[in-house]
Parts: sequence; structure tokens; C-alpha cells
Amino acid sequence: MYNFWLRLRSGTKILYWKMIEYMGILHGWIRGIVTLICILTTSVSFGQSESGDEANPYPDYQEDVFMDMEFTQNIVTPKVPENLKKSISTHQKKMAENLKKKYTIDLMRDNEVFVVCIPTDDIFFPNDTLMNPYAPSTLNPVLDLMKDPYMYKIVVAVHTDDTGSEQYRQDLSMARLATVYDWLLDAIDSNIISEDLVIVPYSMGSSEPLVSNDTRKHRQQNRRLEFYFIPGPKMIDLAKEHKLK
Repeated sequence: MYNFWLRLRSGTKILYWKMIEYMGILHGWIRGIVTLICILTTSVSFGQSESGDEANPYPDYQEDVFMDMEFTQNIVTPKVPENLKKSISTHQKKMAENLKKKYTIDLMRDNEVFVVCIPTDDIFFPNDTLMNPYAPSTLNPVLDLMKDPYMYKIVVAVHTDDTGSEQYRQDLSMARLATVYDWLLDAIDSNIISEDLVIVPYSMGSSEPLVSNDTRKHRQQNRRLEFYFIPGPKMIDLAKEHKLK
């Protein structure tokens, strides 16, 4: 039982889950339905433990607010105060540098946000939503960064190349996002990450390619999963107290 409502977005439009009908992703169909049922039956309000005894230390930091934002708006929220920008950007650059040994990393928002980029070819079977056997070893290190639910706000985005119809690309992107979301729910069930962590999912389809889809190599680059690590309220507080390392 969790308060992660999976609202799949594409560009500027909020898309709600629908059944996948094309033959290429039948393996992911049942998994996606199970994930949806789990999410739709959530009843625990944000900021509470399962027992309901633990209050959210940041009452203004509400998941529902972020869920109603468009992608670009979420990337720039929460805003870092001007006097804390240097401290937070220094910390984020250090974190990004440590991750470069394993992942492709990008920095944005004046180095306040780092992005972990993972080729979907590394975690999914071709044209499918079923994770391959190597996916856990590729994805699990990302969970270490999510253990404190107030240190980061996480935005998750799944992209495709431009192969196939627009509907096919949107469906594939949404179904793969549901699979990643299901993996995150498993991490919550296993007490690896907290249910209080704010995770905002977006299905991007082929709307934001990194490069032109004119070659096989370029199309492979565009097929990707992105985790945006955005400073949360605890990081901002630590910077205020000069405790951010």
C-alpha cells in the first residue's frame, strides 16, 4: 500500500495507464496490470509510515503537488536559494563525478541537478518491457542514492527512438516506465528505500531525442532511462547549516 500514483506523462500532457494492445510487448502486459492494481489500491497518505505515527518533517513538501506539474516545471522545483547555490552545486558535482565510473552522467540547472542516464538496451529485451537478467546489477546502485527520502526528489523518464508508429512508441515508453516503477515498489517492499521518497514518473516516447535518429548508433543513444536527482528539502537545510559535504 503506497501513495505513488503512477500518472504517466508525455511532453505536456498527463497520460493515464491503458492496456497495451500491440504484439511486441505482450510479456509486459500482465506485469503492467499488476503494477497498476497495486498503485490504484494505495491509501497511505504522503509523509506517514504504515503505522501512521511518523509525521512528515517537511509538511510543505507534498508529492501530490509535484505530480500535478509538467516535466520542465518539476526539473526546476524545489528552487535553491541564491545564497546556497554554490554549496549545493559543489555537492552535486562531487556526487556526479563518483557516478561517472558506472553511468553516463549529465549536470543541469547550474550543476544543481545531476541526471543518471541508462540505455534501455542494457535493462530491457529488444522491443519488450521485460527486464533482462542484467538489469538488477545495472539499476540497483541507483537505489543507494535514494535511501534518504528528503535528500532528493526523483524524476524518472523513459525515452524511445523514432522506430514504429507514434502510438507504438508511446505505449512502449509507458509500459517500460511501469516496469521501472514496479521495480521501485519492490525496493520499497524490501525496505531498501522509503515510501516517503517523492518519485515523479514521465513517459516521454520519442519527443526528446539526444541526437538525430539517423543511424543505428544514434537511435540506441536515444533509447534511454533517466533518473533526475533534484535537491530535496533536507539537502537545502544541510546547506543552510553548512553541513553539506
